[in-house]
Amino acid sequence: MLNIISKSYVSNKISGPKKVVDNLIKGLEKINYPYCINKSLDSTSQLWIHDDKKALKKASELNIKAVVGPNLYITPREIPKELNLDNVVYIHPSKWAMDFWKDFGFDRCKLDYWPTGIDTDFFKERDKDNANEVLVYFKERYPEELDYVEKILEEKNIKYEIIHYGNYKEKDYIDKLNKTKYIIWVGRQESQGIALQEAMSMNIPILVWDVKNIGHWVNSKKHKIFNKDELSYENTSSAYFFNEDCGIKTKIKTEIPEKINYMESEWKSFSPRKFIIDNLNLEKQAKELLLLYQKYFNIFFEDGSAESSKNTKKWENDKIIFKLKTKIKDLIKRLV
Repeated sequence: MLNIISKSYVSNKISGPKKVVDNLIKGLEKINYPYCINKSLDSTSQLWIHDDKKALKKASELNIKAVVGPNLYITPREIPKELNLDNVVYIHPSKWAMDFWKDFGFDRCKLDYWPTGIDTDFFKERDKDNANEVLVYFKERYPEELDYVEKILEEKNIKYEIIHYGNYKEKDYIDKLNKTKYIIWVGRQESQGIALQEAMSMNIPILVWDVKNIGHWVNSKKHKIFNKDELSYENTSSAYFFNEDCGIKTKIKTEIPEKINYMESEWKSFSPRKFIIDNLNLEKQAKELLLLYQKYFNIFFEDGSAESSKNTKKWENDKIIFKLKTKIKDLIKRLV
């Protein structure tokens, strides 16, 4: 049985971290694997600490083996030096994010990578016959880059809409995707890129104007998480999980006009949904996470599937006070 420790699970606000835990749960249910949520850290042999630093600290003190991450820390410099990581495996959403930690010298625990699955039933294939415009997805890149794309589309008389990261509801996103021929993705680096993969699940090809390095995005508070050397790190991407079936990627600005021409004529020839179904479906990714317990802790799928909780105690995320605080925070964010 997998014990899932997640603060994001309690929230009603749709976010990347919440998608990570919610989609894992959907996958576990599809493969009929037992799980519990926010129970005491010692309640099962398989512990996953998704995004709770306090739980990681407590598990460290109790020497409990656990898979932890990915929504705990962005850079290894953030991890407290006194934290004992001997019994944990820290997971990242992609290999490039894992390599980033390794390349900057992190060696305090084992590292691996695991992307969450994509709900291909919910993000089902859109009807190509209703697709009549281009969607430009803009996420924390320089305004002049968006202006450049808009100018090209207008010069070519291509009908388009723009969606800005953080300024839309999921229903609005899906409504736009249902009438989209292809997307021009102008976004910062992504450790996974769930929103992009949800579009691909609807069989919408992507023209990705890829980043040159981690620092290729508009300066903000988030930007300051990284130091100068980290910002110049080039082994990154706006769309790491991607191949020729999904669309086109380029880092070269002057190539964008010709790439748009190609997408205009060939958008129906791509099959990004197949890539998602083959590589990131819910069942596969749930099994991939469980295999980490076999790989690192010698806990086999069959043993975990036969396990039940050792006690009925709760971790604090499952208690009324935490749930009420989370609901209040969600309400404040909606009002603001």
